[in-house]
Amino acid sequence: MTNSKENTKRINILVIITVIAFFIASYIYTPFPKSYGVDVANPNRKMIALTFDDGPSDYTQTLLDGLKQKGAKATFFVLGKKAMKNADTLKNIVADGHLLGNHTYTHIDMMKASKNVIKEQIYSTNKVIKDITGIDVKFYRPPHGHYFGDTLNAIDDMIAVKWSNDSIDWKHQDENYVYNYIINKAHDGEILLLHDTKETTVKAALRAIDTLEAQGYSFVRVDELLCRNGDKLAPGIAYRGCKMNKKPKWF
Repeated sequence: MTNSKENTKRINILVIITVIAFFIASYIYTPFPKSYGVDVANPNRKMIALTFDDGPSDYTQTLLDGLKQKGAKATFFVLGKKAMKNADTLKNIVADGHLLGNHTYTHIDMMKASKNVIKEQIYSTNKVIKDITGIDVKFYRPPHGHYFGDTLNAIDDMIAVKWSNDSIDWKHQDENYVYNYIINKAHDGEILLLHDTKETTVKAALRAIDTLEAQGYSFVRVDELLCRNGDKLAPGIAYRGCKMNKKPKWF
């Protein structure tokens, strides 16, 4: 009986080790030599990266006007189908110095899609953005945050970005709720997930910027946050944040 229990325990341990090894290999393995980096001014300040998904929308321009007034930068992960219908807003995002990212063409679940579908969704959106703004997109965010090693490796020339805090603003469409969430969860190195498709979110984010700037925070683009310590970013990894004097977080 004892031997049977010991054998079962050994098997369970081996299974756990195998699963962990597979998980790590799937997430960190990248055969792609390409990397991306930017120079960052004053990297030792407290930084937060506001990221807005699913736009552009009817509220995005109001957000852009507020960000410009406050001298804050952000990152916009846009849908290809909406970018086509909001060309002027897309151009204004770039003109105001924000970072444009890719959120697929129709918000697919990348874990349920083939590599060919993933590539079509990502690169067709890149083309839309390129045709409108003239820029080459370097960053993308998997919809729902759903990804695995193979889904990330399907895109070998772009950087995947997830988040460290999810405001769940799509569910709690209440300005005060979103504002308090942003304030209470704020920390250096944070990547915050928001949606510029919600008017309540736009109002809450602009209010929160004033409050947090008074506490010494700067609002920067995702690439500035992740490269603040001189790191180069690689495809095949989903980045989640970066604190002062630390390596970027990922998994």
